[in-house]
Amino acid sequence: MESPSVDNTRWLFDKSRFQAQGYIHLPSFVHGAELAALQAEVLALISNPALMVPREGSEHFFKKYQSTSYCYVDRHEHVPTLAALIEHPRLRHIVRELLPEDGRFHASLVQYHKAGEGQAIPWHQDIDPETVGAGQMFNFLLYPFDTSLESGALHVVEGSHGNKRLPSGEPHGDLPGQKQLCPKAGDLVITDCTLFHKVNHNTSGRDRMSINMRFRNGALDRKQTSVGIYRNGRVNYAG
Repeated sequence: MESPSVDNTRWLFDKSRFQAQGYIHLPSFVHGAELAALQAEVLALISNPALMVPREGSEHFFKKYQSTSYCYVDRHEHVPTLAALIEHPRLRHIVRELLPEDGRFHASLVQYHKAGEGQAIPWHQDIDPETVGAGQMFNFLLYPFDTSLESGALHVVEGSHGNKRLPSGEPHGDLPGQKQLCPKAGDLVITDCTLFHKVNHNTSGRDRMSINMRFRNGALDRKQTSVGIYRNGRVNYAG
């Protein structure tokens, strides 16, 4: 992957705007041959269910929280373009802007919503804001293919990051101030992990995929990053 200039990245990434909103949408972060390679590798990955996070034993989670996507964690050997992107100077420049002292790669997650199955991700915060505040862990969400409202828009509540806790309620119910983002192929959306966000049900006839590259403050203990907050409970992903 060729290295765009750091100055161009600085122009694209508005740190002040990100800190105010809790998210930012960067169009065409990956394009051309790199995007084509990423698309081919992701399609090959999702064609192999054996590489997916096992779903057996998680039926209670799916039913209670209504989070139903297929997940592939840290499968970098199968997606070498993703592995290269995680170390890419352009992306690492943004990581340093957000985590200047000790920004560390945390994990990658390919999420797959299969056409015809109505899969979705409910409102949630990736970490407990009462344990870890804003500016400590971030999602770098890359979209290998176009998304739409029908296939699953990314919904966010601007300014909801920080020490605010997601209000209780129906897992997919509307929240005041919510906005819809429908990223195109190659777009990158960066969110603070305390931001309220969700993906609506895929009612289209098309598969939906996203790739999450998560970075954290290296001073955080992994135990601090293992609890997610939902509108009807909290989940310790570590078990």
